[in-house]
Amino acid sequence: MARLSSTQWKVQAARLLLLGISVGVACLIAEALLRWVFHAAPLLDVNIYYLGAGRNLRMQPGARRRHVTRLWDVGIAINQEGFRDRARPVSSPAPPVLGMGDSFAFGWGVNLEQTYLYLLEQRLNQTRPIRVVKAGTPGTGTSDQFRLLEAIGDQYRPQLVILGLFVGNDFTDVQMGGLEQFDVADGLLIRRELRPARWKTRLGQKLLRSSHLLQFLRASQLSWQQRHGGVRTVHATLAARDPWLYEFSKVHWRDYPPETARGVAETLRYLDQFQDYCRSHHADFLLLVIPRSYQIYPEELRELQDAFQIADRDLDLDRPQRILHEWADRRGAVILDLLPAFRRSHAEQPGEKLFYFPDAHFNVAGHKLTAELLAAFLAERGWPQKP
Repeated sequence: MARLSSTQWKVQAARLLLLGISVGVACLIAEALLRWVFHAAPLLDVNIYYLGAGRNLRMQPGARRRHVTRLWDVGIAINQEGFRDRARPVSSPAPPVLGMGDSFAFGWGVNLEQTYLYLLEQRLNQTRPIRVVKAGTPGTGTSDQFRLLEAIGDQYRPQLVILGLFVGNDFTDVQMGGLEQFDVADGLLIRRELRPARWKTRLGQKLLRSSHLLQFLRASQLSWQQRHGGVRTVHATLAARDPWLYEFSKVHWRDYPPETARGVAETLRYLDQFQDYCRSHHADFLLLVIPRSYQIYPEELRELQDAFQIADRDLDLDRPQRILHEWADRRGAVILDLLPAFRRSHAEQPGEKLFYFPDAHFNVAGHKLTAELLAAFLAERGWPQKP
Protein backbone atom coordinates (compact mmCIF):
# COMPACT_ATOMS: atom_id res chain seq x y z
CA MET A 1 0.00 0.00 0.00
CA ALA A 2 1.39 3.37 -1.04
CA ARG A 3 2.48 5.62 1.81
CA LEU A 4 1.03 9.12 2.04
CA SER A 5 3.36 11.96 1.30
CA SER A 6 3.95 14.79 3.76
CA THR A 7 1.65 17.04 1.75
CA GLN A 8 -1.11 14.42 1.70
CA TRP A 9 -0.80 14.00 5.50
CA LYS A 10 -1.25 17.73 5.95
CA VAL A 11 -4.31 17.72 3.66
CA GLN A 12 -5.88 14.83 5.64
CA ALA A 13 -5.11 16.53 8.94
CA ALA A 14 -6.65 19.78 7.68
CA ARG A 15 -9.77 17.93 6.60
CA LEU A 16 -10.08 16.24 9.96
CA LEU A 17 -9.57 19.56 11.74
CA LEU A 18 -12.21 21.20 9.55
CA LEU A 19 -14.59 18.30 10.22
CA GLY A 20 -14.00 18.62 13.97
CA ILE A 21 -14.61 22.36 13.87
CA SER A 22 -17.78 21.85 11.81
CA VAL A 23 -19.12 19.24 14.25
CA GLY A 24 -18.27 21.51 17.19
CA VAL A 25 -20.00 24.51 15.62
CA ALA A 26 -23.04 22.35 14.78
CA CYS A 27 -23.23 21.15 18.41
CA LEU A 28 -22.99 24.74 19.67
CA ILE A 29 -25.78 25.81 17.30
CA ALA A 30 -27.94 22.85 18.39
CA GLU A 31 -27.27 23.67 22.06
CA ALA A 32 -28.22 27.32 21.47
CA LEU A 33 -31.42 26.38 19.62
CA LEU A 34 -32.51 23.96 22.36
CA ARG A 35 -31.60 26.32 25.18
CA TRP A 36 -32.62 29.79 23.99
CA VAL A 37 -34.94 29.33 21.00
CA PHE A 38 -37.01 26.24 21.82
CA HIS A 39 -36.48 26.59 25.60
CA ALA A 40 -35.95 22.85 25.91
CA ALA A 41 -35.32 22.08 29.57
CA PRO A 42 -33.11 19.13 30.58
CA LEU A 43 -35.09 15.92 30.27
CA LEU A 44 -33.25 13.41 32.43
CA ASP A 45 -32.63 15.41 35.58
CA VAL A 46 -35.82 17.13 36.68
CA ASN A 47 -34.67 20.68 37.48
CA ILE A 48 -37.77 21.82 39.35
CA TYR A 49 -36.47 22.52 42.87
CA TYR A 50 -35.55 25.47 45.05
CA LEU A 51 -34.95 26.00 48.75
CA GLY A 52 -37.75 27.90 50.44
CA ALA A 53 -37.85 29.51 53.86
CA GLY A 54 -36.45 27.35 56.63
CA ARG A 55 -34.61 25.22 54.03
CA ASN A 56 -37.86 23.65 52.92
CA LEU A 57 -37.43 21.87 49.61
CA ARG A 58 -40.05 23.32 47.28
CA MET A 59 -40.87 22.98 43.58
CA GLN A 60 -40.88 25.85 41.11
CA PRO A 61 -44.44 27.08 40.39
CA GLY A 62 -45.31 26.77 36.71
CA ALA A 63 -42.43 24.42 35.88
CA ARG A 64 -43.20 22.00 33.04
CA ARG A 65 -40.87 19.11 32.25
CA ARG A 66 -40.69 15.83 30.38
CA HIS A 67 -39.03 13.08 32.40
CA VAL A 68 -37.51 10.27 30.35
CA THR A 69 -35.79 7.11 31.58
CA ARG A 70 -35.50 3.55 30.24
CA LEU A 71 -38.72 2.76 32.11
CA TRP A 72 -40.99 5.75 31.48
CA ASP A 73 -41.59 8.90 29.49
CA VAL A 74 -43.97 11.16 31.44
CA GLY A 75 -44.89 14.82 31.73
CA ILE A 76 -44.41 16.81 34.92
CA ALA A 77 -46.27 20.08 35.54
CA ILE A 78 -46.03 22.04 38.78
CA ASN A 79 -49.01 24.29 39.50
CA GLN A 80 -48.86 27.83 40.87
CA GLU A 81 -49.00 26.52 44.45
CA GLY A 82 -45.75 24.64 43.88
CA PHE A 83 -47.25 21.13 43.78
CA ARG A 84 -47.71 18.52 41.10
CA ASP A 85 -51.44 19.04 40.99
CA ARG A 86 -54.15 20.29 38.70
CA ALA A 87 -53.64 23.80 37.35
CA ARG A 88 -57.13 24.55 38.72
CA PRO A 89 -57.58 22.41 41.82
CA VAL A 90 -60.92 20.96 42.83
CA SER A 91 -63.12 23.54 44.55
CA SER A 92 -64.89 22.43 47.71
CA PRO A 93 -66.53 24.03 50.75
CA ALA A 94 -65.05 21.27 52.90
CA PRO A 95 -61.50 21.49 54.28
CA PRO A 96 -59.11 19.55 52.02
CA VAL A 97 -57.21 16.34 52.46
CA LEU A 98 -53.46 16.97 52.54
CA GLY A 99 -51.42 14.20 50.88
CA MET A 100 -47.74 14.24 51.86
CA GLY A 101 -44.71 12.08 51.23
CA ASP A 102 -41.79 11.67 48.88
CA SER A 103 -41.54 10.56 45.25
CA PHE A 104 -44.28 7.95 45.75
CA ALA A 105 -46.81 10.63 46.71
CA PHE A 106 -45.44 12.82 43.90
CA GLY A 107 -45.92 10.01 41.38
CA TRP A 108 -42.37 9.48 40.11
CA GLY A 109 -42.56 7.57 36.83
CA VAL A 110 -46.26 8.04 36.05
CA ASN A 111 -48.41 10.89 34.80
CA LEU A 112 -50.38 13.00 37.26
CA GLU A 113 -53.68 11.33 36.33
CA GLN A 114 -52.17 7.94 37.26
CA THR A 115 -50.92 8.88 40.76
CA TYR A 116 -52.63 7.43 43.81
CA LEU A 117 -53.49 10.87 45.24
CA TYR A 118 -55.13 11.98 41.98
CA LEU A 119 -57.07 8.70 41.70
CA LEU A 120 -58.12 8.99 45.34
CA GLU A 121 -59.42 12.50 44.72
CA GLN A 122 -61.46 11.23 41.76
CA ARG A 123 -63.03 8.50 43.89
CA LEU A 124 -63.86 10.88 46.75
CA ASN A 125 -65.48 13.31 44.32
CA GLN A 126 -67.91 10.66 43.17
CA THR A 127 -69.92 11.37 46.32
CA ARG A 128 -69.11 15.02 47.13
CA PRO A 129 -66.57 17.67 46.16
CA ILE A 130 -63.34 17.37 48.14
CA ARG A 131 -59.84 18.45 47.26
CA VAL A 132 -56.74 16.34 47.84
CA VAL A 133 -53.73 18.67 48.03
CA LYS A 134 -50.93 16.69 46.39
CA ALA A 135 -47.92 17.89 48.37
CA GLY A 136 -45.59 14.96 47.69
CA THR A 137 -42.02 16.18 47.13
CA PRO A 138 -39.33 13.84 45.72
CA GLY A 139 -36.13 13.65 47.70
CA THR A 140 -37.68 14.51 51.05
CA GLY A 141 -37.80 12.36 54.17
CA THR A 142 -40.18 12.33 57.12
CA SER A 143 -38.25 15.12 58.86
CA ASP A 144 -38.46 17.39 55.79
CA GLN A 145 -42.14 16.58 55.34
CA PHE A 146 -42.95 17.62 58.89
CA ARG A 147 -41.24 20.97 58.34
CA LEU A 148 -43.32 21.37 55.17
CA LEU A 149 -46.48 20.62 57.16
CA GLU A 150 -45.54 23.35 59.62
CA ALA A 151 -45.00 25.76 56.71
CA ILE A 152 -48.25 25.10 54.81
CA GLY A 153 -50.61 23.71 57.47
CA ASP A 154 -52.21 27.03 58.34
CA GLN A 155 -52.66 27.85 54.64
CA TYR A 156 -54.70 24.74 53.85
CA ARG A 157 -56.13 23.83 57.28
CA PRO A 158 -56.68 20.19 56.24
CA GLN A 159 -59.23 17.96 57.91
CA LEU A 160 -57.07 14.91 57.15
CA VAL A 161 -53.32 14.52 56.61
CA ILE A 162 -52.17 11.37 54.77
CA LEU A 163 -48.44 10.77 55.14
CA GLY A 164 -46.90 8.19 52.83
CA LEU A 165 -43.86 6.54 54.43
CA PHE A 166 -41.73 4.35 52.16
CA VAL A 167 -39.88 1.79 54.26
CA GLY A 168 -37.33 1.44 51.45
CA ASN A 169 -35.50 4.66 52.23
CA ASP A 170 -37.42 7.02 54.54
CA PHE A 171 -35.75 5.75 57.71
CA THR A 172 -32.39 6.18 56.01
CA ASP A 173 -33.31 9.66 54.78
CA VAL A 174 -33.94 10.77 58.36
CA GLN A 175 -30.77 9.00 59.51
CA MET A 176 -28.74 10.91 56.89
CA GLY A 177 -30.18 14.28 57.85
CA GLY A 178 -33.01 14.57 55.35
CA LEU A 179 -32.38 17.33 52.87
CA GLU A 180 -28.85 17.79 54.23
CA GLN A 181 -27.73 14.78 52.15
CA PHE A 182 -28.50 16.72 48.94
CA ASP A 183 -27.28 19.81 47.16
CA VAL A 184 -29.78 21.99 45.29
CA ALA A 185 -28.08 23.53 42.26
CA ASP A 186 -29.56 24.91 39.03
CA GLY A 187 -32.95 23.53 40.03
CA LEU A 188 -31.56 20.02 40.47
CA LEU A 189 -31.52 17.81 43.55
CA ILE A 190 -28.07 16.20 43.66
CA ARG A 191 -27.33 13.51 46.23
CA ARG A 192 -23.98 13.66 47.98
CA GLU A 193 -22.41 10.27 47.37
CA LEU A 194 -21.44 7.91 50.16
CA ARG A 195 -18.35 7.19 48.08
CA PRO A 196 -17.45 10.39 46.19
CA ALA A 197 -17.03 9.83 42.46
CA ARG A 198 -13.73 10.47 40.70
CA TRP A 199 -13.22 13.90 39.19
CA LYS A 200 -13.65 12.55 35.65
CA THR A 201 -17.03 11.05 36.57
CA ARG A 202 -18.14 14.25 38.32
CA LEU A 203 -17.09 16.33 35.31
CA GLY A 204 -19.02 14.07 32.94
CA GLN A 205 -22.12 14.18 35.15
CA LYS A 206 -21.97 17.97 35.35
CA LEU A 207 -21.57 18.25 31.57
CA LEU A 208 -24.58 15.98 31.02
CA ARG A 209 -26.70 17.96 33.49
CA SER A 210 -25.77 21.32 32.01
CA SER A 211 -26.04 20.49 28.29
CA HIS A 212 -29.52 20.51 26.78
CA LEU A 213 -28.15 18.84 23.65
CA LEU A 214 -26.67 15.90 25.57
CA GLN A 215 -29.88 15.60 27.57
CA PHE A 216 -31.90 15.54 24.35
CA LEU A 217 -29.67 12.90 22.75
CA ARG A 218 -29.71 10.75 25.89
CA ALA A 219 -33.49 11.04 26.16
CA SER A 220 -33.83 10.01 22.51
CA GLN A 221 -31.67 6.95 23.21
CA LEU A 222 -33.78 6.01 26.25
CA SER A 223 -37.01 6.44 24.29
CA TRP A 224 -35.65 4.12 21.59
CA GLN A 225 -34.75 1.53 24.23
CA GLN A 226 -38.28 1.76 25.66
CA ARG A 227 -39.80 1.03 22.26
CA HIS A 228 -37.43 -1.86 21.57
CA GLY A 229 -37.44 -3.51 24.97
CA GLY A 230 -34.04 -2.24 26.01
CA VAL A 231 -34.55 -2.38 29.80
CA ARG A 232 -31.83 -4.43 31.43
CA THR A 233 -32.19 -6.27 34.72
CA VAL A 234 -29.75 -5.55 37.50
CA HIS A 235 -26.87 -7.95 37.75
CA ALA A 236 -25.75 -8.81 41.26
CA THR A 237 -22.21 -7.56 40.80
CA LEU A 238 -23.49 -4.30 39.35
CA ALA A 239 -25.97 -3.76 42.19
CA ALA A 240 -23.21 -4.31 44.72
CA ARG A 241 -21.44 -1.21 43.44
CA ASP A 242 -24.28 1.00 44.72
CA PRO A 243 -23.63 1.75 48.40
CA TRP A 244 -27.12 3.26 48.81
CA LEU A 245 -28.86 -0.05 48.04
CA TYR A 246 -26.83 -1.63 50.82
CA GLU A 247 -27.57 1.24 53.20
CA PHE A 248 -31.31 1.04 52.50
CA SER A 249 -31.33 -2.71 53.16
CA LYS A 250 -30.21 -2.29 56.80
CA VAL A 251 -33.73 -1.47 58.00
CA HIS A 252 -34.62 -5.10 57.14
CA TRP A 253 -31.77 -6.61 59.14
CA ARG A 254 -32.45 -8.69 62.24
CA ASP A 255 -29.86 -6.74 64.24
CA TYR A 256 -29.72 -3.01 63.55
CA PRO A 257 -26.34 -1.28 63.44
CA PRO A 258 -26.23 1.88 65.59
CA GLU A 259 -26.81 4.30 62.68
CA THR A 260 -29.94 2.43 61.53
CA ALA A 261 -31.33 2.25 65.06
CA ARG A 262 -30.79 6.00 65.35
CA GLY A 263 -32.58 6.63 62.03
CA VAL A 264 -35.56 4.53 63.09
CA ALA A 265 -35.81 6.29 66.46
CA GLU A 266 -35.59 9.72 64.83
CA THR A 267 -38.27 8.79 62.29
CA LEU A 268 -40.64 7.72 65.06
CA ARG A 269 -39.96 11.00 66.82
CA TYR A 270 -41.05 12.91 63.72
CA LEU A 271 -44.14 10.72 63.43
CA ASP A 272 -44.93 11.77 67.01
CA GLN A 273 -44.73 15.38 65.85
CA PHE A 274 -47.05 14.69 62.90
CA GLN A 275 -49.58 13.11 65.25
CA ASP A 276 -49.30 15.94 67.79
CA TYR A 277 -49.59 18.64 65.12
CA CYS A 278 -52.73 17.10 63.65
CA ARG A 279 -54.37 16.68 67.04
CA SER A 280 -53.61 20.26 68.05
CA HIS A 281 -55.02 21.52 64.73
CA HIS A 282 -58.17 19.35 64.86
CA ALA A 283 -57.13 17.24 61.87
CA ASP A 284 -57.14 13.46 61.46
CA PHE A 285 -53.84 11.74 60.68
CA LEU A 286 -53.27 8.61 58.59
CA LEU A 287 -49.89 6.93 58.18
CA LEU A 288 -49.74 5.11 54.83
CA VAL A 289 -46.94 2.52 54.94
CA ILE A 290 -45.46 1.78 51.52
CA PRO A 291 -43.50 -1.49 51.18
CA ARG A 292 -40.26 -2.16 49.31
CA SER A 293 -40.68 -4.27 46.17
CA TYR A 294 -38.38 -7.04 47.44
CA GLN A 295 -40.83 -7.56 50.30
CA ILE A 296 -43.31 -8.65 47.61
CA TYR A 297 -41.18 -10.44 45.01
CA PRO A 298 -38.86 -13.27 46.18
CA GLU A 299 -36.70 -13.05 43.06
CA GLU A 300 -35.80 -9.44 43.85
CA LEU A 301 -34.99 -10.36 47.43
CA ARG A 302 -32.66 -13.12 46.23
CA GLU A 303 -30.88 -10.68 43.97
CA LEU A 304 -30.39 -8.25 46.87
CA GLN A 305 -29.02 -11.02 49.07
CA ASP A 306 -26.68 -12.26 46.35
CA ALA A 307 -25.42 -8.75 45.65
CA PHE A 308 -24.51 -8.00 49.26
CA GLN A 309 -24.03 -11.50 50.69
CA ILE A 310 -26.92 -11.19 53.17
CA ALA A 311 -27.95 -14.52 54.66
CA ASP A 312 -31.54 -15.45 55.47
CA ARG A 313 -30.69 -15.64 59.17
CA ASP A 314 -29.57 -11.99 59.10
CA LEU A 315 -32.88 -10.70 57.71
CA ASP A 316 -36.13 -9.73 59.41
CA LEU A 317 -37.91 -8.61 56.26
CA ASP A 318 -41.09 -7.21 57.81
CA ARG A 319 -39.41 -5.53 60.77
CA PRO A 320 -40.02 -1.94 59.52
CA GLN A 321 -43.78 -2.51 59.29
CA ARG A 322 -43.84 -4.16 62.69
CA ILE A 323 -42.04 -1.18 64.25
CA LEU A 324 -44.55 1.22 62.69
CA HIS A 325 -47.53 -0.82 63.90
CA GLU A 326 -46.07 -0.83 67.41
CA TRP A 327 -45.67 2.94 67.20
CA ALA A 328 -49.28 3.36 66.03
CA ASP A 329 -50.59 1.14 68.86
CA ARG A 330 -48.60 3.09 71.41
CA ARG A 331 -49.72 6.48 70.08
CA GLY A 332 -53.30 5.59 69.18
CA ALA A 333 -52.52 6.52 65.57
CA VAL A 334 -54.28 5.26 62.46
CA ILE A 335 -52.15 3.25 60.05
CA LEU A 336 -52.78 1.67 56.65
CA ASP A 337 -50.10 -0.89 55.84
CA LEU A 338 -50.07 -1.79 52.13
CA LEU A 339 -47.83 -4.85 52.50
CA PRO A 340 -50.52 -7.52 53.16
CA ALA A 341 -52.74 -6.36 50.28
CA PHE A 342 -49.78 -6.10 47.89
CA ARG A 343 -48.73 -9.64 48.75
CA ARG A 344 -52.27 -10.88 48.18
CA SER A 345 -52.34 -9.12 44.83
CA HIS A 346 -49.09 -10.81 43.80
CA ALA A 347 -50.40 -14.21 44.91
CA GLU A 348 -53.62 -13.74 42.93
CA GLN A 349 -51.98 -12.16 39.87
CA PRO A 350 -48.33 -13.25 39.85
CA GLY A 351 -47.76 -11.90 36.35
CA GLU A 352 -48.76 -8.32 37.22
CA LYS A 353 -46.04 -6.14 38.73
CA LEU A 354 -46.86 -3.22 41.02
CA PHE A 355 -43.40 -1.65 40.95
CA TYR A 356 -40.96 -0.70 38.24
CA PHE A 357 -37.86 -2.84 38.05
CA PRO A 358 -35.01 -2.23 38.70
CA ASP A 359 -36.41 1.12 39.90
CA ALA A 360 -38.37 0.67 43.15
CA HIS A 361 -41.28 3.10 42.50
CA PHE A 362 -44.90 2.19 41.91
CA ASN A 363 -45.88 1.67 38.30
CA VAL A 364 -49.39 2.49 37.08
CA ALA A 365 -50.83 -0.70 38.59
CA GLY A 366 -49.21 0.04 41.97
CA HIS A 367 -50.74 3.52 42.11
CA LYS A 368 -54.15 2.18 41.09
CA LEU A 369 -54.16 -0.49 43.80
CA THR A 370 -52.98 2.03 46.42
CA ALA A 371 -55.80 4.43 45.51
CA GLU A 372 -58.36 1.63 45.77
CA LEU A 373 -57.07 0.56 49.17
CA LEU A 374 -56.98 4.14 50.43
CA ALA A 375 -60.50 4.93 49.22
CA ALA A 376 -61.94 1.80 50.84
CA PHE A 377 -60.07 2.46 54.10
CA LEU A 378 -61.27 6.07 54.30
CA ALA A 379 -64.85 5.02 53.55
CA GLU A 380 -64.76 2.52 56.42
CA ARG A 381 -63.75 5.28 58.83
CA GLY A 382 -66.14 7.90 57.41
CA TRP A 383 -63.24 10.09 56.26
CA PRO A 384 -63.16 12.79 55.06
CA GLN A 385 -65.94 14.45 57.04
CA LYS A 386 -68.80 16.28 55.39
CA PRO A 387 -68.60 20.12 55.50
